[in-house]
Amino acid sequence: MQIGIMFIVCYYVSWLLYFQLFQRPLFILYNRRLSSRAVTPKDVWDMSRFGFKTDIIVCAYLTSLPLLAGIAQAFIPYVFLPKFMVCYNVAAAIVIGLVTVSDTALYSFWQHKIDASVLAYLKTLKWAVASVSGLYIAGAALALITLSAVIYLWLEWGCDITMGDAPYVAHGIAEKIITAITGTALAGTAVVLIRGLRRRPNNPSLSYYSNNQFFNHAALNPVYAFIYSLGVNDKIEGAFHYTDSEECGKVFHELYPASRGASEKLLNTDRPNILFIIWESLSARFVEELGGQKDVTPNINRLSHEGLFFTRVDSNSFRTDRGLVALLSGYLAQPTTSVIRMTNKLPNLPAFPMKFKDLGYETTAVHGGDLMVFHMSEYFLTIGHDRIVSEPDLPSSMQRGKWGVPDGDVLEWVYDDIQQKQKEGKHWYTTMLTLSSHEDWKVPYNRIPDDEIANSFAYVDDAFGRFVDKLKGTPAWDNLLIVVTGDHGCNAGEPLSHDKYSHIPLLMLGGAVKSPRRIDTIMSQSDIASTILGQLDIPHDEFIFSRDVMSESYRYPFSYHTFINGFMFRDATGFTVVDNVTDTAIANPDKEREHKGRIILQYLYEDLAKR
Repeated sequence: MQIGIMFIVCYYVSWLLYFQLFQRPLFILYNRRLSSRAVTPKDVWDMSRFGFKTDIIVCAYLTSLPLLAGIAQAFIPYVFLPKFMVCYNVAAAIVIGLVTVSDTALYSFWQHKIDASVLAYLKTLKWAVASVSGLYIAGAALALITLSAVIYLWLEWGCDITMGDAPYVAHGIAEKIITAITGTALAGTAVVLIRGLRRRPNNPSLSYYSNNQFFNHAALNPVYAFIYSLGVNDKIEGAFHYTDSEECGKVFHELYPASRGASEKLLNTDRPNILFIIWESLSARFVEELGGQKDVTPNINRLSHEGLFFTRVDSNSFRTDRGLVALLSGYLAQPTTSVIRMTNKLPNLPAFPMKFKDLGYETTAVHGGDLMVFHMSEYFLTIGHDRIVSEPDLPSSMQRGKWGVPDGDVLEWVYDDIQQKQKEGKHWYTTMLTLSSHEDWKVPYNRIPDDEIANSFAYVDDAFGRFVDKLKGTPAWDNLLIVVTGDHGCNAGEPLSHDKYSHIPLLMLGGAVKSPRRIDTIMSQSDIASTILGQLDIPHDEFIFSRDVMSESYRYPFSYHTFINGFMFRDATGFTVVDNVTDTAIANPDKEREHKGRIILQYLYEDLAKR
């Protein structure tokens, strides 16, 4: 091979040095505060050596095209390789620079490696940038340009040294045969590096070695994490198979028995009007009554003594698209995909609002932002909302932020809508999805100036408190049930404990509530739908992942939370967190809790495949 093995080997090593000496240290340095403990030099060494396993795979990918071009050049008289390498290096530098910057910057928000889910955000550019300030975007763009330029210059320097003035074209049969043999051997080596020699192909667990997830994430090559997720993100058939289907079904139905017997009645009417407020990122972390930060949500604290306050609820997931389905379909969130994007399956999901539409209620979904994102408008309409109201439908006189109309103004609109329906004598059900307590945490409020995250929740709480107090003085209050809960927790750039992150409040209040009560039963977010329907004597057998926690059949309280390719199972004995990538418990190992969690996960994917 005329250019020789040296060019390919050196090019491969150039990429390897980039990931080992620049990408990974940059990630660790930028996100070090997210580690549950201080990062030591030994930790950095361990992350580098375990990360080396996925680095060599990515470097094989990145070297494949130059290898094929080098082989082709040996047989083609026209010299094209130098120009090809310039173009290739430019493209590769931009792509790898983009992945590096995105993975490093987004980790502080998501606390998982960059994966194919990021592509959904790019479909709506407004949402993709709404979480951050213009200065942040400018900084990221500058970082991308600078990093891409550095990568390009590094690669070009390596190419200049190894290619030099060497002949590019093979002359004679012997040289061509040697080129073909050498090239085939190198290509075969690349395939082995990518695929691995084990029975099953390589996967991200190659770089997982610690019970500290930050260390695992720092070790895992971001390019590999992204490429791998493209192939498995929507896999449903046969996913998470744990035991035979008959045994799985038997255990599952013991965990999720059909509701039977009477439900303890907490309401004084079977047909209240309902306002279901799904509060963006509302976590127990900000609710003092649940042990959270003081004086962030004083109205939730105050109103918790006036309604039904469920204190031990765990969210089923970590994102709005999953949380909506858990709340409004009583359907468990999936750790590797999102059913809300599978539009052919949406009509087959249970539908909480549809229950009220079938009873003659007027049903509405309200959100101050863009409901086109994540197919939310399609989902809201499919599950029974007669009308959806989003940013374009709200008065132009209302102020706008990056996410849309702030929640205070939207609550004013909801108040007026309730009064109009009251005048018309209608029965109604409304879902309101909030937006203000979200990155970039900019709200028209400044009670907690030194903590913009807490301040954004304080803003929504203030608006909500004023909204409720105003409603109390109207006839609409007497037959009203307000349900308030979070779509998921809030990590807000801090180390993520699935135990604490998943804890969300659930408050039901209004004239429809018999009397105030604090309910300390362990339950899942998905149980809310059946619990409300049980109170109203509305059949809900189709909500197979949702349990009426006030019914006689709710004898084994537990909760189930999923995150990126993992789950947490909690019951009265404690909680266990399982990482599906490594197939091990990463917090509080317990065979019984792990067994039940795996049963639920298998049954969930089997059910999803059939819908």
